[in-house]
Amino acid sequence: MKKFTLLALAVASLFLATAPNLSAQTEFALEWGVITDKSFSFKPFLWTAGLTLDFYLNPDFSLSPEVFMIVQNFDFGGFFLAPGILLNYQGTDFFIGGGLTKWWLVGSEVEGAYSTDVAFKANVGYKSANIKLTVFAITSFNEFFKEPVFGATFALWF
Repeated sequence: MKKFTLLALAVASLFLATAPNLSAQTEFALEWGVITDKSFSFKPFLWTAGLTLDFYLNPDFSLSPEVFMIVQNFDFGGFFLAPGILLNYQGTDFFIGGGLTKWWLVGSEVEGAYSTDVAFKANVGYKSANIKLTVFAITSFNEFFKEPVFGATFALWF
């Protein structure tokens, strides 16, 4: 957790030093999606809701902090809170990038403190006027792509 926090602070500091007109270079997205494992069985059914901010470092690259809630079926007694940060290359209608994420299990039925290790997240997507479609893969650094998690999101961005 300390390494993740220090990395996030270092990246944010770098960003603040290189982006003088922050308000003119920011996009906000509300996202909904699904997550599955490598079997693509969607059992259990996990859906996501979250938000992403795209801070443009220059016309081609954005730093994208995000936070998602990952829920099994519609049971909110225990769910994952999944913040992350990604560096994306922004093309004309597409983007591609990677970064870090860490999940915490929270909720009224959760006892103790469970969290995952920091993991690698890669994403690729398409952006139109106000819609963003993203597919992503998340994998542990210890067993790279041995037990990946895959997902897709639909977003409205502003």
